[in-house]
Amino acid sequence: MTHTETDETTTAETPVAAEEIQQTDSELGRHLLTARGFHWIYGTSGDPYALTLRAESDDPVALARRIREAETPLWQSAAGAWVTGRHGVAAEVLADPRLSLRHADLPGLQRHVFSDAWSNPLLCHIIPLDRAFLHASGADHARWERAAAPVLGAAAADGHRKSAERLHQETADGLGASFDLMADYSRPVATGAAAALLGVPEAQHDRFARACLALEVALDAALCPQPLVVTRRLTEAVEDVRALVGDLVAARRADPGDDLLGTVLRAGSPAEDALAVGVLTAAVGVGLTAGLINNAVEALLAHPRQWALLGESPDLSAGAVEETLRHAPPVRLESRIAAEDLTLAGQDIPAGAQVVVHVGAANRDPEVFLAPDHFDLTRPAGQGQLSLSGPHTSLFGAFARLQAETAVRTLRERHPRLAPADGVQRRMRSPVLGGVLRFSLTGSA
Repeated sequence: MTHTETDETTTAETPVAAEEIQQTDSELGRHLLTARGFHWIYGTSGDPYALTLRAESDDPVALARRIREAETPLWQSAAGAWVTGRHGVAAEVLADPRLSLRHADLPGLQRHVFSDAWSNPLLCHIIPLDRAFLHASGADHARWERAAAPVLGAAAADGHRKSAERLHQETADGLGASFDLMADYSRPVATGAAAALLGVPEAQHDRFARACLALEVALDAALCPQPLVVTRRLTEAVEDVRALVGDLVAARRADPGDDLLGTVLRAGSPAEDALAVGVLTAAVGVGLTAGLINNAVEALLAHPRQWALLGESPDLSAGAVEETLRHAPPVRLESRIAAEDLTLAGQDIPAGAQVVVHVGAANRDPEVFLAPDHFDLTRPAGQGQLSLSGPHTSLFGAFARLQAETAVRTLRERHPRLAPADGVQRRMRSPVLGGVLRFSLTGSA
């Protein structure tokens, strides 16, 4: 695996304008470089969480193991965050309503994010992403999930299965003898399925796809400074997708229809809630789904017996995806802020402190999982893997599972002799997603 830099790439709390857009290139660039510098400084001590945030050439699985095997279940990194990779503590953190995505005392994140990092190096939010609804409250996310459940909930998945199969089969049948999994399959099917959910008109599909591509770095950018050009492209894409979805919401208010936005509006939700669900679909749903597809195919091809088993029993596609969520989660880190003073795992956590769950480490905790480093698509379900437990990811959990299950089954049936042409190339500065740039495959004919 190699890492490569690339330029590809009611919610009353949401501010009227994004602060990062108001920064000059010089100001924003200085802020990003300063935060990056602190990650490097903290990493020089060997701190595994700081090294994870630095997201360079270190083995992320080895760093995850070090985080989990630290002397105490919950420990404070030199980077300031309280970190855990132990399954029990991680599950407790993810379920604790006193831990939120944002600081309780700030109406927006601007003052905090762009404060003087040298005198007060807070690294819990690198750039404010309120405009993408990524720092909304737990109550907001719960409300959006309830309103979207008739389309995005687990019970609705079967209703989308035929359209998913059609999309995946058409895409798979168009692949050549060699192709790039991300560019030619995973991203197109994830983007196409999301566009269908939102009812994006055909004439706007290319615009939607470009925005989704730039938004792929959003979850990483919240914790790890991206290059200036990538950050600018991200904030511009947020505004573009807000405008695109805003137009769709206005149209649905006049004629709701049965797509995702119309469903949210018919639930009695305000237009801002429909906007939030639509923007999050582009900012989280697409990247999460494409990443899960890539990780599942990578794991299956790295374990030929498992790939063969899938061919013998296509119904194991659900097990393959569930095991991928445990073994190679598409979202590795979940960051929270303590809304009040509290005690976790015997540690006193002050209000405003950052608490981070390393989901990848917790999902390989040997106290919970037998042979945790082994990929086994026949592993019994329900053992407690913690992927898709965050507010963003749970909203799109059923959608991502359906698309990934359909992907691995379709690729195994249509292209049974797939093999990697070379290693997976992942984005640098991608500690949260381990974002894939390229994954070349051969033998599809």
